[in-house]
Amino acid sequence: MTRLLTPPKSSTDDRDMTGFLSPDEPGLCAPIPIRRPLSLAWVSDELIAKTQRLWSARYGREVSMDEAIEILHNVKRFAEMLLERNEK
Repeated sequence: MTRLLTPPKSSTDDRDMTGFLSPDEPGLCAPIPIRRPLSLAWVSDELIAKTQRLWSARYGREVSMDEAIEILHNVKRFAEMLLERNEK
């Protein structure tokens, strides 16, 4: 008699997860698109490239993609802070 063995249930089964999974936003560059969370949907590949060019010239060295994204986040936070202060 042959018994079929069923694999043990994974502890990370989708049915056991709480909350929602957030899909990634596909990038626009080729050949391999950059995937980023939807919270960064406003940060396009073109905006990152422009930020890298601008700040690389300013710093006198190549600015990485991660640094460019951080710069964009900081500018966004600064603008949000100014808007909040203006509303008071």
